[in-house]
Amino acid sequence: MPITTMNAKSLATKVRQLSLAISLALASLTIVSITTTQSAHADTCSCDQGKLYSIEIDELNNAHPHKLTLTANNAYYQLIDDKGTVVQDKLYDIKAYEDGRIVAKRHGYFGAIDATGKMVLDFKYDAIEVLDNNFYHLTKYFGSKEATAIANGAGDWLYPASKVFDKDMQTNYMYADKTNNVTYFMISKDGKYGLINDKKQTLITPVYDQLELLDTCPNERLFMKAKLGDKVGLIDQYQKVVVPFTKNIDIENFNEDKQIFSVKSYVPKGAGNIGHLNRETVISESLINGKGVPLIKSDASIRLLNSHLYEYKKSGQYGIINNSGAIVLPVSFDYLYSQYSQYNAPILAAHNQKIGIVTKGADSKLKVSEFYDGLELSEDSTYTLHEIESQLLKNEEDASTEEEVIYEATSAEEADNTLGATLYNPSNSSYIAQINHKFGLVDSNNKVLIPIIYDELSYFNRFIKVKKDNKYGLLTDNNETVKALIYDDITPLSDSHGTEDNIGIVFAKGNQQQLTNEFGSIIMPFSDYRFVDNKLDYLDNMSVIEKEGKYGLFSVKEKKVLIQPIYEDMYERIYNESILAQLNGKKVLIDTSGKVLISDLSQYAAIERSNNESNIIVKTNDDKYGVIDYKGKTIIPAVYDSLELQGLSNNYEAVWGENKAPLLLYIVGKNGKHGIFAHNGSVVAPIAYDYIQSLIYPAYLAVVKDKSADSEAVGEANNLGLMNLSGKVVLDMKYHDVRTNLYDPEGRLYAINSHKNIVETYDKKLTFIKTQSLQAFIDTNEWYKE
Repeated sequence: MPITTMNAKSLATKVRQLSLAISLALASLTIVSITTTQSAHADTCSCDQGKLYSIEIDELNNAHPHKLTLTANNAYYQLIDDKGTVVQDKLYDIKAYEDGRIVAKRHGYFGAIDATGKMVLDFKYDAIEVLDNNFYHLTKYFGSKEATAIANGAGDWLYPASKVFDKDMQTNYMYADKTNNVTYFMISKDGKYGLINDKKQTLITPVYDQLELLDTCPNERLFMKAKLGDKVGLIDQYQKVVVPFTKNIDIENFNEDKQIFSVKSYVPKGAGNIGHLNRETVISESLINGKGVPLIKSDASIRLLNSHLYEYKKSGQYGIINNSGAIVLPVSFDYLYSQYSQYNAPILAAHNQKIGIVTKGADSKLKVSEFYDGLELSEDSTYTLHEIESQLLKNEEDASTEEEVIYEATSAEEADNTLGATLYNPSNSSYIAQINHKFGLVDSNNKVLIPIIYDELSYFNRFIKVKKDNKYGLLTDNNETVKALIYDDITPLSDSHGTEDNIGIVFAKGNQQQLTNEFGSIIMPFSDYRFVDNKLDYLDNMSVIEKEGKYGLFSVKEKKVLIQPIYEDMYERIYNESILAQLNGKKVLIDTSGKVLISDLSQYAAIERSNNESNIIVKTNDDKYGVIDYKGKTIIPAVYDSLELQGLSNNYEAVWGENKAPLLLYIVGKNGKHGIFAHNGSVVAPIAYDYIQSLIYPAYLAVVKDKSADSEAVGEANNLGLMNLSGKVVLDMKYHDVRTNLYDPEGRLYAINSHKNIVETYDKKLTFIKTQSLQAFIDTNEWYKE
């Protein structure tokens, strides 16, 4: 069936869906939150996180700048110089740093030691964080609140100047200007935020409700989003206002590599949620530079399209800007669409219910020169004629291009149309194009690969399936004919394992069908046989065929009919290449060569497929279960209320890797009691047990006998034990439960006695290991709780 192409209406729907997804993401933003962020910057910026990361003690000892070493002394460490003198004693909870500094605890509190071994901060702090440029971030706890301070490498406090912790005063690292050797810290007092530097200068007194670093480049100028009451603005470290404080706006970086800022204006979502951005209520977005100069204004949120290109809106139309805010395609489109998660994907543009592809001319200007009724991006590629002839897959790509026509701009506000446009280098993709209800194939440069003349066109088995005048054919994406348009239908013949793989292609002409391989080479010429897709599961390279209402079997690999279509039905594959079929009103079992294995199974209501290559589980009309072999011989009489095949193993590798056949047993039930039969029908355990369940690995059976009348749950009365594969009870029936961990190669068993509140541990040969409390067992075995 043809691929439904994307028209302008469906494109609009996709755009709205994308907008909704973005709105959900933006809904998590808030301009009332008090946060400090350090975003990524260009390589020219001297930005860092400020915090140093600790190293192992052994690493410090091997590379200390003053050859000091930390040596364990009982539960403590000593800091020893190269002469063997102890310079610091009784240290623990140590964090060492590459520059030689050490933060450690003594008597329950943290202190700081410099690279020479001198104590610069006494042991009286609840936490100390080592910062770059030889600074420390100090913390003191006051119940559920904490106070913080900043000290320099000499232990001198920068803030608070009083050198006294105040639970209503905080300070945090903001930015290190390495060009001018200045470090900035954000301070807060009574919930208001300001800015200081390491020269003990207060640059901004704590008056703002929010202060968030947005960018620093160029010239090491700090740009900060500030909130004052219900207004938001953009300021620098000298309190120069870049964006005036205004209600109902939010400010953020437009992109990480340029000093450009986005200012979004929005309508508050509601009185209870004032400050929360709602994507659907953003009314405009403007871009400004660090001087406050407007670059462009959009009537909606500016949206990323492809790599460094963005969509903007004006007067109900859409255009494209680059990451500098310059217009590279003026507003004149109803919608723009791109798979923006793929930065090399082309951009589609809709105008007057038509869709075109944004392309780039030789002068780097963007254009839309051709429009279609519908376009659908195809990520597939077809076989070439050479691949078909040689039947080799080489995955060749066609990178052809052609001369382009310039889209003439008409907007008076168009800026330099070359800035950044060279960053638009989409891959040369193929599109199914539609014009006047006809379909063809074009590439992302509007080159016609297949003429737009077909009634249907879709990708099919690495070919392109086309329809014209009610006839089907196959083409390559270079318009080479693989199969002429002479067929009534062309369908895949699917793999019977339930996967998406196809084992051939079926061509229909009149009442006949032909089968080819994936390249179109004939496997079976036209005949009266009809290939039936997915009639039987799990048949490798075989297909059911039908003729005059009867079924047979065809081998795709051997290119021949294995079983003539004489059967009234073929129900299912049982096992071992055997098929349950119907002949002359009787259920029969045949193999894939057509040999009759069992001539009549009609007395059974169901024949169940199982993983036993020797036996078949059967069910009678009165719901009784039994087992027969593949010759029809009774292995277990069909007289039981339940019957389950169980696979057990004492080989851990076999449990997961299936590299060794499991031990097969049948658990049967009758009149509320259970027993065990071997796969050959011999009795392992008589039908005398209230409960039997296999453990799989190691190979044991959990059993309960003579369950107490008032006990509803199995094992509740501590009457569960273990039976081996010979039917002998090897662990007395006195436990509430016996558990194993399938991920334990040792196969340990845990016998739980709930009355005594203990767990006994055994190895897989049932050699006793230890006893522990049930709670201790639960605490140390996460798998049991799961």
